[in-house]
Amino acid sequence: IVVQNRGLSYQVDSFVREERYNTLRVPRGGEYSIILCDGTKVYLNSESALRYPVSFVGPERKVYLTGEAYFDVIEDREHPFSVEVNGSVVKVLGTSFDVRAYRDEDEVSTTLVEGSVLFTAGDESVVLVPGEQAVLDKSGRVKSQKVDPYLYTAWREGVFAFKQQRLVEIMRVVARWYDVNIFFVGTRARELHFSGEIDRYEKIDKVLRMIELTTNISFSINGKTITITPE
Repeated sequence: IVVQNRGLSYQVDSFVREERYNTLRVPRGGEYSIILCDGTKVYLNSESALRYPVSFVGPERKVYLTGEAYFDVIEDREHPFSVEVNGSVVKVLGTSFDVRAYRDEDEVSTTLVEGSVLFTAGDESVVLVPGEQAVLDKSGRVKSQKVDPYLYTAWREGVFAFKQQRLVEIMRVVARWYDVNIFFVGTRARELHFSGEIDRYEKIDKVLRMIELTTNISFSINGKTITITPE
């Protein structure tokens, strides 16, 4: 194992004959990357976990995810790569995509940047092309839609990117990254929408100020609790 500043990589051990799994957990406010033994790169967002074999054995390369991760998969047609997450499976050959499956959210989504993936949940499946997203909702239905992949992968470049997104969804992202608790006064502010890009390495008060300037709300910070009040 080679440990670097914000990541680690595995070197193949030709003597391994059985799958032995490790789990990499990234806490709130963190991010980390890993290079698996086949060369596949995985970028983990905050509050996420990846369970993966030290060395891939057998005909399939499989990992298990909770939270959010961006995958840059090494192509190997004889050994397909798959990500298992919250009752769904993303199968690929060689491609780049984002998978998001947080426990406090109702949907599991896969956003394709390059290549092709098969998203399967139960009896439903969909094949994605670049610029498409598969969404599994809490009822078990799968749908696909065209999206701007940048909005779902900008976090890997250190950016919060939102386009007409509900404030309650935005604040979930902010809460994970800055490890804070969010409290809304009333329900109106939750449904307000915001568009913009923010450097996520900025201090939280600056991020909140930028949102505050474009929406009719005010923020107050008390320790790790942020209260949002409509004006």
